[in-house]
Parts: sequence; structure tokens; C-alpha cells
Amino acid sequence: MKQTGLTLLFIAITIIALSQNNSGIIIYKEVINTKPDMKQAEEQGWAQWADMVPDSVVFHKKMVFNATASSYTNIKIEEDPNEQNFVKKMMMRYANSDNQTYINAETRDFVEQQDFMGKTFLIKGKPEEMKWKITGEMKVIMSYPCMKATFEDSTGVIEAWFTTELPLNIGPEKYRGLPGAILELSTPRDQRPKVLTAVEIELKEVSEDELIEPTEGKEVTREEYYKIVRKKVKEMRENGGFGGHGKRR
Repeated sequence: MKQTGLTLLFIAITIIALSQNNSGIIIYKEVINTKPDMKQAEEQGWAQWADMVPDSVVFHKKMVFNATASSYTNIKIEEDPNEQNFVKKMMMRYANSDNQTYINAETRDFVEQQDFMGKTFLIKGKPEEMKWKITGEMKVIMSYPCMKATFEDSTGVIEAWFTTELPLNIGPEKYRGLPGAILELSTPRDQRPKVLTAVEIELKEVSEDELIEPTEGKEVTREEYYKIVRKKVKEMRENGGFGGHGKRR
């Protein structure tokens, strides 16, 4: 009970004292575990391609936010036109895609713009309600005191560290519903563990142009989009699309 009381007091004080910190930009470092299952790769006939995949890859993302909305996008990198490594080329393509996640807490709009295999898709819906459990654990990230919260879905347990000194409850990505900005997030989604960590925070006024809902692409449901992705990945494996290292015969 004592720990619960201190937790609630911590949340209340920081929200009241620092509620003006409700707009700006957060830069995240995204580390994705890309180490493939070599046994599975061998069985599926793309072990030679899997050998080129590093244990992890690093990208950087930007979240622009105000009190009611957030826009989460890639930070693009300079591409090397002479790069021959298939995996590195795919990494650069991913980093430079126009993927975007937009959430509006007032209108409850949730829009994702996804680039996939040269085509752009627009996925609309309502943000998922997440039943977070605040654990009471604390640590400091970027000089901000943070508390740990967990949420479990069909893929496993998502862990978030949030700070009430930045009273934002939307983003990064689709994650929302906590009484403060998430500065670190780890997810087991798609069996590719991913960790997002804030590496730069700038509190400032943001223009309306920086928080525009994406409109480009073919509008599809989330189920339709996942179906398209699964079908294309299956075709690539069957036709040797992984850098020329397809199924052995």
C-alpha cells in the first residue's frame, strides 16, 4: 500500500507541476533483433541469405507531438547507390520509407501509412485500448525519472518506461494510454524483439504542418494489409526472392 501511495503521489505532483511540457520532438533509437533462426532458414532453403543478416540493426525515428496528437516517422539516411550487399540495401530502403503513424487523442483517429514492396497503403482505425500495469519500478532516462509499465497481448509482454514530466499519452507508434511520454519501449512483436530508446528530447511549439494526418496510399483494413504482406513474403521465398537464395531443389 505504501508503494502504491508513493506511486500515485509521484504521478500527481509531476503532472500538476510540469503540465506545460506538452509539445515538441522526441528522437528514438530503434534497435531490432534480426538474428535469423538458422535451423528454420536451412529448412526453408535460404540459409545462405540468412548468413548475411546481422544480429541487430539500428534505425532512428522521430515523434512530433502536442497535447492531443502525435506523428511518428522514420529519420531518413543517405543511400549508397553502389552498395551491393542485399541486406544493407534492404535496411536503407526500410529507413527511407515514408512509413508514418498518426494518433489523435481528441478525435480518436489512428492512421498508419505503410510502404511495402514499392506500394503505399493507408490503414485507418481506432487506437487499441491498452490495459497497462504500473509496476512501481523506477529509473532515469535522459535525466527524466521514469516508471515501468507492462502490457500483454497475443505476442507477449510489452514493457514501457514513461515519465510524467512529459504528460503525453500517445505514441510512439500505436502505444498510448499512460500518464506520461514513453521514453523506452521493448516489444517481442513478430518474434523480432525491438527496443526503442529516447536519445534526444526538444520541448518547443510545433506547427500544424508537422502533425498532419497522412492521406497517401491505397486504403485497406489492417487484416487486408497483413494478408498482402504474408502473400508477398511467401511468393518471395518460393521464387528465390531473398537475394537470389530461394528454396533449394
